Amino acid sequence: MSRIEQGCLVLGIAGLAVCALGASLDAKAMVGAWLAATIFLLSFPLGALTILMVHGLTGGRWGDAVRQPLRIMTAMLPLALILLLPVLIRLDLVFPWAGADSAMLSETVREKLAYLNVPFFLLRLACCGAIWLVLTWIVLDATSYEANPNARNGKKFALGLILHALAVSVFAIDWMLSLEPEFTSTIYAFCEASAEVVGAFALAMLVLAARRAVEVLPGGDEDVAPSEDLANMQFGFMLTWIYLTFMQWLVVWGGDLPGEIHWYVIRGGNGWQYLLYLLIALRVASFAGLLSRDMKRSHAGLVWLAGITLAGHFADVFWRIRPPLFAGGPLALWHDAAAWIGSGGLWLALFLFLLRRPDRVTWWKREVAHG
Repeated sequence: MSRIEQGCLVLGIAGLAVCALGASLDAKAMVGAWLAATIFLLSFPLGALTILMVHGLTGGRWGDAVRQPLRIMTAMLPLALILLLPVLIRLDLVFPWAGADSAMLSETVREKLAYLNVPFFLLRLACCGAIWLVLTWIVLDATSYEANPNARNGKKFALGLILHALAVSVFAIDWMLSLEPEFTSTIYAFCEASAEVVGAFALAMLVLAARRAVEVLPGGDEDVAPSEDLANMQFGFMLTWIYLTFMQWLVVWGGDLPGEIHWYVIRGGNGWQYLLYLLIALRVASFAGLLSRDMKRSHAGLVWLAGITLAGHFADVFWRIRPPLFAGGPLALWHDAAAWIGSGGLWLALFLFLLRRPDRVTWWKREVAHG
C-alpha cells in the first residue's frame, strides 16, 4: 500500500475507535450518524452499476473514458454492504417501526407493519444484496479491457437494469423512506437512483481529471473536447435529478397533507435549512458551470465541476437522511465526523488501492480460470 492509502486506513481505524466510544455513550446518535455515512458510500457502486449497464446498451466513447473509475467503484460494493452491519445490529435505534409496540404507533404506520417488520426487512435486504453482487460479477466481467468488445451483452444489461431498478427501489423504501414511515412518495426511489448516478459520475470525472490532462483523455468527436462530452453527460444526469426532486416537492406541496409536509418541515428548520441553502447553491453553481463551454474544455474547470457536483451529492444525502435521526445542537455532529472518518477512511483506502492496481478488480476471474 502507498503512504496515502496507509494514511487513509489508519484514519479509518482511528475513526472506528471513536465510533465505538460514541456508541458506548449514545448508541442511537452513533448508529444514526453511521447510517447516513454508509448510504452515501453505497451510492457510488450503485450509481456506477447503473452507468456501466446504460453504457453497455447505448455505447459511446464517453463511457470508455470513465470506465476504469466506474469499474473500481462497482468493485467497492461488498465493502459498502458490509458497512451496513452496525445498523442491522440495532435497527430499533433508527427505524421507529422496528421492535416498537404497535399500540404506540400511528394508525398509518400500523397499516404498513405487514411490510415493515424485521424478518421481512432482512429478507428484502438479502435479496437486494444478492442481485447487486451478481450484477457486479457480470458487469465487471463484461466491461473488463480483456473482454470481447463485440460480445453481445445487451440482453444481460437490459435485464440487469430492470433488476437493479427494482433492488434500488426496495432499498430506498426500506432504508430511507421508512425512517419516517408516515411519509409516502412514489417518486423517491427514482430521486435516489438519479442522485446515485450524479454522484458516481462526478467521482469518476474527478478521478479521471486528477490523473491526466484534458488533452489526453480518451473519446471525443472532432472539434469536441473529451471533457466536454463528459460534462454534457453529467449535465443530463443533473437535469434528471433536478426534475425528479422538484416533482416530488411539487406533488407534496399540491397535496398539502400533514403527513407528507412534515418530511419537508423537519428538513426546513432547526438549522437544516442552511444545509438546504448550501445544497441549492452547489447545484446552481454546478448547473451554471455545465452550461459554459470554456469551463467544460478546461482541465481546471472539469475538476471544479466534478468537485462541486460531488459536494452537492454529499449535501443531498446528508440533508435527506440525517435530520430525523439527529438530536442535539451542532456539538452533536462529532458523531457524524467520527462516522464519516471511520467508514470513509476504510472506503477511500481500498478505492485508492484498486485505482492504483486495477488488475486486482478482476482477480477472481483469474482465480476461477486457474481452478
